[in-house]
Amino acid sequence: MSRALAVAHVAIAILLIPLTLVPITLAPILLIGPAWAILLARRLWRRDPAVIRTLRRTHVVFLAIDALLIWYGVWMLRAAEASAARGGGLLGGFGLIPIGLGAVLGCFSILTLVVARPLQPSAGSV
Repeated sequence: MSRALAVAHVAIAILLIPLTLVPITLAPILLIGPAWAILLARRLWRRDPAVIRTLRRTHVVFLAIDALLIWYGVWMLRAAEASAARGGGLLGGFGLIPIGLGAVLGCFSILTLVVARPLQPSAGSV
């Protein structure tokens, strides 16, 4: 399971890299997320026993960032609606991009947290 999570983290990071390069002035800061995901994937691939705790903490933080992305997208749509009422708002649909991105990444973080839960010893094992 850890190798499947590693591959998924690399795939998500590769898909996020072009999105982080769009605002060229913020690219070095925004590349931290995909770079960290690749580092986690490397540790998952090697089956590092201490990676689960780091992975869970990381995805809790990622969930907060994903919630902020969704909030920002909703704010953009409301601002576009207000602008359209005054005769503007041609680019209002761009608010759907952070909403979609936050939803997809949030689902990935939730799935990772479910899969990477700490293993509970069964009642019959000694």
